Amino acid sequence: APPAAPRARSAQGRRAAMAPVGMEVTFQIGTGVKGKGLDEQGHRVLGQPRGLRLCADGALLVADYFNNCVLKFKPGDRRGRVVAGEEGRALPKVDPLKDLDKQNPGPLTLPAEEGVLLQQPCDVVEHPAGGFLVLDTDEGSVQRFGTGDRAVTLVPQGGKSVSRTLGSPDAVKNPRGVAVGPDGAIVVCDTWSHRVLRYPPPDGPVASERPAVLAGEPNSCGSAPTKLAFPSAVAFDADGALLVADTNNHRIQRFAPGETQGTTVAGSAEGRRGSGPGELDMPTGICVDPEDGSLLVADRCNARVLRFPRGSAAGAPAEVVAGAEALER
Repeated sequence: APPAAPRARSAQGRRAAMAPVGMEVTFQIGTGVKGKGLDEQGHRVLGQPRGLRLCADGALLVADYFNNCVLKFKPGDRRGRVVAGEEGRALPKVDPLKDLDKQNPGPLTLPAEEGVLLQQPCDVVEHPAGGFLVLDTDEGSVQRFGTGDRAVTLVPQGGKSVSRTLGSPDAVKNPRGVAVGPDGAIVVCDTWSHRVLRYPPPDGPVASERPAVLAGEPNSCGSAPTKLAFPSAVAFDADGALLVADTNNHRIQRFAPGETQGTTVAGSAEGRRGSGPGELDMPTGICVDPEDGSLLVADRCNARVLRFPRGSAAGAPAEVVAGAEALER
């Protein structure tokens, strides 16, 4: 990942751009070999980096899913440091049966490492009030790190419980993406429930209010404009509209503020996969270029990153900014 955004040209002329264009990799974090720790050159070895987020100071936060930690890399730094979790060590799971053989098992409690260790972090984002939020997929939680000795659990509201069950309709199931809304609210891709949830700002007066469904029909997937299928990432447009990577529908949906019916702005409105210039295959990451409002999409199964112009619609062609096709141009 480049530490700073280079300048790029579009077909319409010169403009500043967030994503690089061209064949040369300007900077690399990770060695290309799966593992942990540092290599002989002192470069960080990653296990399975999933969530990437630039900080206000130019540093890069990386959620290393396989190594159960979040790392922070300053510009030009290939070593990085662990800022959440412990590299290679997972939060122990709560097992209701583990104490049955003990003479006095006592009440079941959360692990002593709660608030310190992680279990498969998938995304991370800075919080405007301080610290950063870590989405822990296996735990179905969002925690704020960086403001004390232990993380504070914000999702689920009221903290974690030993009685959590994925069978509950209200449970967050295998979430894959988290963002902070323009008003400070926490927005979560509740992936296996096929919905996007909005939790009130954690430092606000209504922090305890139940989350609201911003997009999707809970526990019901499909390709209708009101439905999602395993959404993986969210972002906000400059006008406050919600953009959702509707992964298994192979499209990006836009939901205007207050609307629950989405409009397809990239990919197939009918949910068809493809590899053409206006098609997607399992998109899993999105962000908006603040310079021109264009949409950058990680088109996972096509192994490329695409740029869609602001105001694009279903089937509109995109510019390939990374991937094999970019190297062939």
